[in-house]
Amino acid sequence: MRFSVFSPKPIEHLTFIPGAGAPPQTLQFYPTARSARAEYRGPMPLRFTDSTSGTVVAEASIPAGMTEALLLFLPNPGPATATGLRYQIAVLDDSAARHASGGLAIINLSGLALSGTVNKENVTLQPGLNPALNVGRTATIALRTQAKGRSYQSYAGTTTLKPGERALLILFPPFYQGSLEVQSRLLLDVPPGAAAAKKGQAPAK
Repeated sequence: MRFSVFSPKPIEHLTFIPGAGAPPQTLQFYPTARSARAEYRGPMPLRFTDSTSGTVVAEASIPAGMTEALLLFLPNPGPATATGLRYQIAVLDDSAARHASGGLAIINLSGLALSGTVNKENVTLQPGLNPALNVGRTATIALRTQAKGRSYQSYAGTTTLKPGERALLILFPPFYQGSLEVQSRLLLDVPPGAAAAKKGQAPAK
């Protein structure tokens, strides 16, 4: 299976073993984009190690049959005494079938109940990953939340997609305590296999 990684704060010195007998491979995080895709062939969970200390800092169990995954690294809340791990990982199906070109998917990690519009479509976000919406080339997003009987704007933005691109909007808790304006990261990329399929070739496996 193949996977890419993302963290709101890029992580350094993170490695994994791609398969039996293979040397450790270092993952390169980017502040506003998925990493390059990596391949893994082995048992679950997939473990990630800090190369400077040799300590396992995160692990992910990727479901059987998921061939393309996005691993979203988030700091473990509070003391990591229960697992001993520094990060928790959200495993997301990143395949073209799940999130195709021209699509916008939103991950609501803000802790707020958010609703509003994407272009002219009304949306009510659930916690975590929400179903992808077909937005074509442009997505205008306006999201609000309720507090003390009033409605407040939590996020507003417009993004334009190049041909073949898709968008993933990740919403994080507000930076300041008491604020209702969420933090966000917008990741743009081309779905796995889309470029090859466009040229009439078989998608990469």
